[in-house]
Formats: sequence, C-alpha cells, structure tokens
Amino acid sequence: MLKWLMAGVSAVVLLTGCSEVQPLSEAEQVERIIQQEIARNERGLNALTDAAEVTAYDGFAWRRGERIQVRNHTDNGMQLVEDAEAPNIIAAAVDHNIPSFSIVRYADGWLVVFRNYLNDHCQAVYAYAYRGDLEDTPLCAEDVFAENANGQCQSPINTEWVVFKEWFFAEALADQGNPVCVEKAAQGWQTGRE
Repeated sequence: MLKWLMAGVSAVVLLTGCSEVQPLSEAEQVERIIQQEIARNERGLNALTDAAEVTAYDGFAWRRGERIQVRNHTDNGMQLVEDAEAPNIIAAAVDHNIPSFSIVRYADGWLVVFRNYLNDHCQAVYAYAYRGDLEDTPLCAEDVFAENANGQCQSPINTEWVVFKEWFFAEALADQGNPVCVEKAAQGWQTGRE
C-alpha cells in the first residue's frame, strides 16, 4: 500500500512539474528551428552558400522538381534574371538532401530564408540563418525589440552561423485598430520600409 501511495505522489509531482513548463513563444520556436537546421545540415548549407558565392548572382530560390529562380539586386529591389542557370547550386542541394531553399547575398555573407512572424510589439520579424560576419549588429534581446520600431539583431549559433532577425513596425495593423499597434503608433513608431 505504501508503495502505491508513494508512486501516486511521484506521479502527481511529475504532472505538476510538467504543467509549469511554459510553451515556447513563436520567436523562440523560429530561432530553435533555425538552430536545429544548422546543427542538422551545416555541411550542406555551407556547400550551398559556397556554390552561390562564386556566381555573379545575389539570390536563389529552388524547390525540387521546379526551375530555379535566380535574382540580382537592383535599385528597385531583387529582380528575376530571365533564363539564368545555376546547376552547381542545385547539385549542392541535391547532394546534401536539401529539397528546397531560398538564399540571398547580404553584406559579406548569405542569408538562408526561414520564416517571418508578428511579435508582441507589433513588428513583422523576418528570421534567417546567416553565414558571415555581422560585427555592427547587436545581439537579440527583448529590450532591443521593445525600444526600436525597426531594426536588426543577431544570436550566435556557432563560429560561422548566426540567427539574423530584421523587423519593421506593422503600421497596417495600427490602421486596422490592433490595440498594441495603435499604442505604438501613438508613441511615434513608424515602419522603416519604403
């Protein structure tokens, strides 16, 4: 009887402990996904960005079974390059079991596009894995988002890769009456995008 009672107490303690675990926020989930993807296939992502680096192009998007989209930076943003080929990049993706990707040249490195989300400060956040050096980009912390309507930050993954986030105040949501966004707009926040 005492064994059963002790087993029941242990089960209650375990269940109580589990109920206190807080689920990850969307921002934490996105960051974890990026970190896990780098840990899972860093060699493949390195091969992909190495193959992209030796081209004259600035962006690539591909999904297995589809034609690759190649882009270059222009004064009007990223422009599709008609009839461009990038067989070495596709070969690197296939060799390393990467079924789809979107990468963009940025600063002195390459962004691997992952996800965007809306945070609690009414900001549209774009999250990437970045291979390269971002010396002047601050480390990500809650106060960096809370104090800046628009900005960039990074969280190191390893010596070559970081999680890079870029965000913009979601003015359109203020216009739609979102209370958090209306409050931020009243404080003078505006989007940094043209």
